[in-house]
Amino acid sequence: MNLWGNLFVRWVFVAAVMLSVTELWAGGGDIPKFGKVSREELEMTSLPEAPDANAVFLFDVGEQEIILEDNRFKDRLKRHVRIKILTEQGKDDESITHVRIPYWKDDDVRNLRAHTILPNGKKIKVNKKDIFEEESGNWRAKVFTFPGVEVGAILECEYVLVSPNVYFLWPWYFQNVEFTKISQYSVTTFPGFAYTVFYRNTAELEPETEIIRRPGINQKLTRYTWRLEDLPPIRKEPYMRTLNDYRKALRFQLISYKDPYQYVEFIQSWEDLVKEQRDAYKEHLEVDGELKQLAAEIAPDTLDKKERVKRLYEYVRDEIETTERGGKYPGKKARKVLAERKGTGAEKNFLLINLLNAAGIPADPVIISTWDNGRIWENSPYLHQFNYVLVYARAGLRPVLLDTRDKYCPFGLLPESDLGDKGLLITEASKKAGFVNIPIPRQLNMLHCRTEASLSPTGDLTASTVMRFENYRAMRARRMIAKSGVEDVVKNILKEILGEVQIDTAYAEGMEKVDEPLRVVVQFRVPEYAQVVNEMIYASLPLINRYTENPFKRETRYFPVEFPYAEATADDIMLTLPEGYQVMELPKPARIQQQGISLMCTCSPQEGGVSIKRMFRRTKSVFSPREYSALRKFFDLAVNADQAQIVLGRQAAAAGK
Repeated sequence: MNLWGNLFVRWVFVAAVMLSVTELWAGGGDIPKFGKVSREELEMTSLPEAPDANAVFLFDVGEQEIILEDNRFKDRLKRHVRIKILTEQGKDDESITHVRIPYWKDDDVRNLRAHTILPNGKKIKVNKKDIFEEESGNWRAKVFTFPGVEVGAILECEYVLVSPNVYFLWPWYFQNVEFTKISQYSVTTFPGFAYTVFYRNTAELEPETEIIRRPGINQKLTRYTWRLEDLPPIRKEPYMRTLNDYRKALRFQLISYKDPYQYVEFIQSWEDLVKEQRDAYKEHLEVDGELKQLAAEIAPDTLDKKERVKRLYEYVRDEIETTERGGKYPGKKARKVLAERKGTGAEKNFLLINLLNAAGIPADPVIISTWDNGRIWENSPYLHQFNYVLVYARAGLRPVLLDTRDKYCPFGLLPESDLGDKGLLITEASKKAGFVNIPIPRQLNMLHCRTEASLSPTGDLTASTVMRFENYRAMRARRMIAKSGVEDVVKNILKEILGEVQIDTAYAEGMEKVDEPLRVVVQFRVPEYAQVVNEMIYASLPLINRYTENPFKRETRYFPVEFPYAEATADDIMLTLPEGYQVMELPKPARIQQQGISLMCTCSPQEGGVSIKRMFRRTKSVFSPREYSALRKFFDLAVNADQAQIVLGRQAAAAGK
């Protein structure tokens, strides 16, 4: 459980004194306190509103407020979640029972407590020693698992997050992986703070407002509360870009601050955002004599502009080690990255921007939202939606977008995670800034397998295969081979398709030639591949590219199926029959086709063997919910076609028949 068609509108709230509102001390409304459970909750076995639910979020409540601590304003979020387990499947669902609370390195998690309440009322506490810390770059996480979970149990967790950042308040997502009975979020601010509220996947919600008092604070404070009830679950599904593109959500960004001594405006338009971001990047956009000399050595001006851009890109990609992807802000300046020969993807990209400018090739940063971060909301200038930065180089008539972090990414392609819809160009003159499209890869991204195989009379398969990986498939294969070795990678691929495989030899050709396809050659054996029954042999098609199951399990889907790029696979197989055997039955030709996706497979008898040809193509990247049923049926048919069998018989038996 990560306790942490798009429609959204903007609504600005200002913390100010409201008339005709009851003054009161902060209260919890009808949300019970931590540990106070009712008999009805303990005895609940199902929920009429969601009879098929495996669990239900009884409530998910967030109370956010701007506080004054250590003489500075901070953002504090108190979260309280209570979940009822209804079925065995809910009990075993780690997305519910395993908790991960992510936070930024400058933030603080306080007062974390959690327990499991059994149906008889017994409470099993999560001990401090069972709460672990994770760390990844600038991010941290508190991680634990609820103990003693059983059907009928209640899981409850409460914690406080404190951040020094009051510019962006904590976002709120109303939906969870199971049905949510109540989702409630409140924001309490000091007078003078004005925030923009971004609504996503929900119409504008008018919050309830009330004036409250806090002990030790003389001023009246305003609390805004949003509440939704009976929310359907939203789960991660295959080929879904990110859940957050579809969850009902609130996000907040500070637009102004006012007190008796000052009035400060923040981002209110895209031009404001570009100007602020350019100012933030200013110290990282520097060209000096050393960079000019290096750029001239790498890419002399005797070359055409595109070749110069390519050489500078390849220099930064290959000669500077990538430590991690990074975010939209570089930590080190270009000169230090150059001196240390290492940096994050963002830092390397700023080095490339500076080298390009030093070479007289105009280049600027482009901030993007990566594939797993979600789509950009173009009609509201919300800076926090961007999480990475690319290079925008004006190389001739057609500018190019570049990212130097992946050593196996050829010039002209972006790493797969960069393939969002568009990015925001951060130029010197903000009025010339705007959104730029991230090009959809035109390449088909083929995996072609040419196989020569033979069956023995005992059903063993011996084969030699040449695999050719192209474009994104080649990038992925090179990364996997660099990490695990070619034999392990090939064995995992074959094992998933063919079962227990014995690798005799395996090697890769062209690992460092990233602009070319990657070739992998493998010789292997599969004992007892075919079923031998008396004088007959039954063998499935020895396809390297085959579907063993339909990736789309659910009968209905309410969100698009999204692929980052088009792809194709091909098998060209010559299967030699055991001596003394002949073909008794071959699968009928398969031809399955709908808009943007197709599969064809044919088997034809040859002298002493069978020729098998299979071709799968998907040129369409997004399938709407209306197309889901047909897409699911396509894969059902594809699985059936790929599971077809060849039937062989001894020639003497065939003649007798």
